[in-house]
This record gives sequence, structure tokens and C-alpha cells, in this order.
Amino acid sequence: MNPMSILSTVITVLFLGFLYWRMVKREIPEPVGRLQALLPIALGLLSHPLTVPFSSAYLKALAANPNTLLLTELNFFQSFWRALIVAGGLEEISKLIMILLALFIFRKKVKNVYEYVLIGACVGLGFSLIEEFTYGGTETANIITTMGRMIGVPAHMTFNMVMAEFLGRAKFNKLNGKGTVVLNYVLALLVPIVIHTLFDTCTVFNSSMMRGELSGIIRALIGYVALLIYELIVLVRFKKKTATLCGMSTLVEEAV
Repeated sequence: MNPMSILSTVITVLFLGFLYWRMVKREIPEPVGRLQALLPIALGLLSHPLTVPFSSAYLKALAANPNTLLLTELNFFQSFWRALIVAGGLEEISKLIMILLALFIFRKKVKNVYEYVLIGACVGLGFSLIEEFTYGGTETANIITTMGRMIGVPAHMTFNMVMAEFLGRAKFNKLNGKGTVVLNYVLALLVPIVIHTLFDTCTVFNSSMMRGELSGIIRALIGYVALLIYELIVLVRFKKKTATLCGMSTLVEEAV
């Protein structure tokens, strides 16, 4: 077993576990139950292998070796399309399915929009654990690439916090007969897919960077800096809006 894989997974568990634990403790008036807080992690773990048959089929259709494929010269739009199909679109849809499954399982217990966000964070956490264990142990992994991946550790968690907030707001608006419903459902999928795909276009599917070209390295640095800013904004925003989101009930009997 690759030591870098172990390192990536341990850092992910400790860092994301701490962030999630703090989020759970902040809920008003009291935290969610243990089962509701932890089961979505298992669903997040399952969401990663759910994507494998589809991504493998796509690569097979291209008749390409995944490692060779990354070195193929692609312009920005070609990289974006490939990132959308193999990663951004596929992974976010897979996690959306698991979030919806968690919401169905706890349909009588999820009380407010903040608990939607917790479920999204939890599913993203589970997905991240599998991804770091898988890609942290690749042959090309070293201390530099591992540290680069560490910047993206909260990425899936924040993608799905945003996704789940839109889902929660859609439910809140529907129950209260005000605000947009359909638009929130659309944004729940569209926003995470676009941000995820743009990041992967600048990094994972950046063929210029893989070949060591300066333009590709600069694009990757822009991607990592932009992602870091995005993650900080999302985490700080949800911390500040905890009380507001906890006050947005998604229970039918409490709807205004």
C-alpha cells in the first residue's frame, strides 16, 4: 500500500471530520442524532464506485489509456468537456443521488435547511475519503502532488453543502408558497457541476501541465487558488448563516 495514499486518507479524515463535527455542534437548538449525522458518510463512500462503470465506459469508447489520455494535447474547451463527462458531471450526479437517498431515509427527521447542508457535507466527506485513498496512492503521487491535493480536500464537501442548501431552499419555498422552487433545484446541480468542472479543467485534465509547460502550470495555480478562495467563502458563509438556515423549517407541520 502506497504511504502517500495512507497520508492523504488520514489527513482527509482528520481535517474533514473536524470541520463536520464543528458544523454538527453548531446546529440550533440541538445537534442532529448520531445516525442522521453518520449514515450519509456511508452513502458518500458508495457514491464514488457508482461513477466507475460510467467513466470506464467513456474511456473505453475513446479507446484510450487513462494515463495517456491526460497527456493528449487538448485546448481549454476540450479539457472542459472531458472534465464534465468524466468528473464534474458524473461525480456530482452520483453524489446528488446519495443526498436524495439520505433525505428520503430521514424524510421525517430533517427539520430545516441547515440539516440539508449537513447531509450534503456528509456525503461529500464520504466521497472524499474514497477519492483520496484511490488517487493519493497512484504511481505519480509524491509529496508535492499530495500537498496540492490537500488544497482540494474540502472541495467535495463544499460542493455538496451548496448543492444541499439549494435543495433545502427549494423545499422551504415549496412549503411556504414563496420564492423560487424550480430554479433552486436546477442550481443545486448546475452550480457544483460548473465549479467542479472548471477546477478539474485547470488541474486534473490540464494536458499542458502534465507535459510540464509553463502555461499549464499557471492555469493549474489559478485553479488551486480559485478553489481555495471558494472553499473559504463557503465554509465561512455557512458558519455565519447557521442560525438563519436552522430557522428555515422543512417540516410540513411547521410550514408557515
